[in-house]
Amino acid sequence: MRFKTTAQHKKWWAERKIDWKVSYLDTYNHPHRELISKVLSGMNWTSLFEVGCGPGANLVNIISHLKGKQVGGCDVNPEAIELAQETFKGGHFKVNSAEDIMMSDKSTDVVLTDMVLIYVGNIDKVITEIKRISRRYVVFCELHEDNWFKSILFRFKTGYYAHNYRKLLAKHGFEDIMFIKIPPEDWGEPQKTRGFIIVAKTPKR
Repeated sequence: MRFKTTAQHKKWWAERKIDWKVSYLDTYNHPHRELISKVLSGMNWTSLFEVGCGPGANLVNIISHLKGKQVGGCDVNPEAIELAQETFKGGHFKVNSAEDIMMSDKSTDVVLTDMVLIYVGNIDKVITEIKRISRRYVVFCELHEDNWFKSILFRFKTGYYAHNYRKLLAKHGFEDIMFIKIPPEDWGEPQKTRGFIIVAKTPKR
């Protein structure tokens, strides 16, 4: 893929013209989405907000397994959000980016991301924003790399960011950080090698 900056990635996703139902919403039963729902089933929560939700494929999977939950999300693409609003009547969906989430402080129990932070260079700003709106947990399905040098090589090879979430979340005060490896048979590269579900408790404040 062509090397893109964070701003270029955001512009590309915001302007992307595809069939969001076929390309994303209809993939609600992908194995990694099943894993996300399984992880969430073991947690105590009522409301969830997904940053970079697209049309809501993860949310379809979640509410099919976990009844009585409140879900919402944001995305930079207006067409994706329009489909999410049609799919989830009464859901809370907004067109905005991860750097500036139009939600009040402590407004949701869980903040979820799924292969969104792989496009983010200014990760501290985004983690600060996610922390601000979360009451209980964050659940990230992202690419993780402990080794700084390997993360740089990976960035230049693929254009994606594989952040060190162990170090990053601890830096921002998150607790009980847990990593669940995405099974290699469930997804191809780069998720096969570096893909994790990362769960952490939001610090009390």
